[in-house]
Amino acid sequence: MHRFIVAILLLAAPHGAFASPGALFAEPDFFTLGPGIGMGFFDDTGALGDVDGDGDVDLVVAWNRWLAYADDGASGEHEHLTHWGWTMASNDGLGGLVPTRDVMHGKIEAGASSAPIVSLSGDDFDGDGLLDIAFEEGLNLELWHNRGEDGFVTILQLPNTGFVGLADGEGDGDLDLLVTGYEEYEDEADHTHDGTSEATLWFNDGNAEFVRSDQFTLDSEEGLWPRLWSAEQSLGGGEAVHLLWTRSCYKQLQEAGPTGVWLTQPWAASAEPPLFFESMVNPCRYTPLQVGRDGQMDLVGIAELTVSSHVYTYHGLALWRLDASGAVTGHTLLGSQVHVQGRPLVSDLNGDGLPDVALVDGNLETGPALVVLLGQSDGVPVLEGRYRLPGTGSMGNEVLAGDLNGDGAADLVVLGWNEEGAPFDVDVPGGAFVFINQNSLLTAVAVEAATPADFVLGANYPNPFNPATTIPLSVPDGAEAVDVGIYNLLGQLVRQVWTGPLAAGEHRLTWDGRDDKGQSVASGAYLYQVRVGEQLRTRKMVKLE
Repeated sequence: MHRFIVAILLLAAPHGAFASPGALFAEPDFFTLGPGIGMGFFDDTGALGDVDGDGDVDLVVAWNRWLAYADDGASGEHEHLTHWGWTMASNDGLGGLVPTRDVMHGKIEAGASSAPIVSLSGDDFDGDGLLDIAFEEGLNLELWHNRGEDGFVTILQLPNTGFVGLADGEGDGDLDLLVTGYEEYEDEADHTHDGTSEATLWFNDGNAEFVRSDQFTLDSEEGLWPRLWSAEQSLGGGEAVHLLWTRSCYKQLQEAGPTGVWLTQPWAASAEPPLFFESMVNPCRYTPLQVGRDGQMDLVGIAELTVSSHVYTYHGLALWRLDASGAVTGHTLLGSQVHVQGRPLVSDLNGDGLPDVALVDGNLETGPALVVLLGQSDGVPVLEGRYRLPGTGSMGNEVLAGDLNGDGAADLVVLGWNEEGAPFDVDVPGGAFVFINQNSLLTAVAVEAATPADFVLGANYPNPFNPATTIPLSVPDGAEAVDVGIYNLLGQLVRQVWTGPLAAGEHRLTWDGRDDKGQSVASGAYLYQVRVGEQLRTRKMVKLE
């Protein structure tokens, strides 16, 4: 078993660079959504996708709403967080969000001391272009399938289950469900347990039916928790997910020193033992950056933690890079003056095929802000700029990426409240800040063109689309045989978009939604597949009427 040490230098970024405003996104617009949204708690989670089938990207967000204090003056007893649920905000077609549905999912029963933490994640389970939902309520998990006009229908209920993520566990292009059990807690408050480290994958048959599951066990001396390291997040697609195992992050919060990390092979069990190394990246707030783009596996996460009066503050942002030879290097991306709220988002924000990073800085002294870093050809993102936020939460603000105005560029949504509201005022509704991508950074700042060591297939845009869509890919030197094809769900070739050599670098290929005979294909889900030599990548796209 290999062992490596990562040294992270916690150096503050230069003040001028740190304070510089960004140019990629326009000033944000704030859209009011309702009470309990954007307060900065762990319940502030949401998903972007087409909910109503009109082709626009909508927002669904979970909430936990407060009741004004009811203190009798003697016992000190009071009530708070009385009910919880979710809100849908429809896209007005121009990137604006209008709340159209508000659903209470549960409420505090008599004798209960508090409401459960709720969280919401979303993706397209069956390739119909509509957003489906994974809704976590305390220790219970439900999958909701979007049936269009019939709304969301529960298709799977799992008690005593923790949601790990949605990712392709088999490499077949379908999103599977990864969970872990909560029945073997030794200490529920610390999320620790004895025995083997286990995760369960629920397989998706491609039609949003999760009827078969398989358990994966990592033998270790202590109970470890699985975390996703998804090829989808690496802009690769068509590959099985990797698993990253760590000790309970809650148990490690007050421990100094490096964190042990176990990295498995793809989901299919391998005879090779998992790779073990040590990293200074905090496992509680991390995001996989990329897998295999240049022969390295990268992880971006929190560099430092302080605890004061039971309040956790996450400082700075660090990157570790593990290459194919086993060498590990660490890089400081943001200094300790940045107070990271929520988990950093990784997405291609400027359309160059490289993964970028966005997060909320909650440092009140420098002013709450959205911070954006852009990926570089050497794999180490650099600061693009800070975007001032009038107000944000005090515990965690999620950043979501999606094309809200239909121009093919990734826009950002940050949950929060505006400057006129107070964070704990129950009468002040929260909402979402929408940052529209101006897609002008590539002309404002010179970015070195990448020559990748491996080929990368990006997400097509727009998706869903009508009538045409763009397929981004990067190819390495010596790519003499490149095939790009569109297939239906039966595996039949619909259109050969490209065959032959491609120069090393980044390319954008367009499919006009027609087959090899020039006929417009029917609406529905299709696969686009790229083969470079013996390497193959596959992704899913949806054509609308």
